[in-house]
Amino acid sequence: MNEQKYPQFEHLHILRAEALASLSERAFDVFPLYLRDYGNGVVSGCDFTTTKTLVTLRPGLILHDEFLYFLREPMSIEYAPTEEYVLMKLIFEPPTVTENFLQRGVRITLSADMNLSHDEMEVCRFKLKRGAILRTKYTDFVDMTTEFDTVNFINEPHAAPGGSTLSPVVLKMFASEAKNYALNSEDFSFCLAALSGKILNADQIAFYVERKLKIELPSIDNQTLYENLCRVLQEIKNGGRRELLTSRRRRREIMVE
Repeated sequence: MNEQKYPQFEHLHILRAEALASLSERAFDVFPLYLRDYGNGVVSGCDFTTTKTLVTLRPGLILHDEFLYFLREPMSIEYAPTEEYVLMKLIFEPPTVTENFLQRGVRITLSADMNLSHDEMEVCRFKLKRGAILRTKYTDFVDMTTEFDTVNFINEPHAAPGGSTLSPVVLKMFASEAKNYALNSEDFSFCLAALSGKILNADQIAFYVERKLKIELPSIDNQTLYENLCRVLQEIKNGGRRELLTSRRRRREIMVE
């Protein structure tokens, strides 16, 4: 029998073991069930800010190996110009067990090693010139991967049904630019979903790209999807800007002789 029990928090009431167990179930079991069959990656939040010396990953939720990490505090790290690509990685440390807790730690690092182990996740990459400052603002969709002085988070995985996918922020930027041009029904549907901030899994994005470009993608990793979305956007732009419907209030003039 499926019963739903909710602990009652009243003044001077004692929380018994059964009530505490109920709290534990709701706090730690519901989200994993909700995210079952999702791939590793960002679930919510985890955007970036920069200063002259620091790059910061802001709070958010990250799914890794079916465990949901809650990053409560911003995680900052100092950066310096190297004129070579470096990865900003999250390191998921092995769990430790104490008498009262199961602890799972996560830390952040910058690395010139472009490879990732099982317990590492790329959150962004950048290549910085001397005298420059990292930026997180982009002029257009293609600018998101400008080689120098730009926080590039294209390869940051986002959790989606069936696997990891592109950030909704990336897709929303694509749609924000594409919507100003003539769109067919497929373009319109894709852009509408992207503008809503809805998570689109890699298969959905690949399906749209392959139909649009009439190709078969060699893989559906984030970089491949982004590069081909750039091609799609250019094709849409080549079709010309959309015509705007304007309503003009016309004056009715009465001529009196």
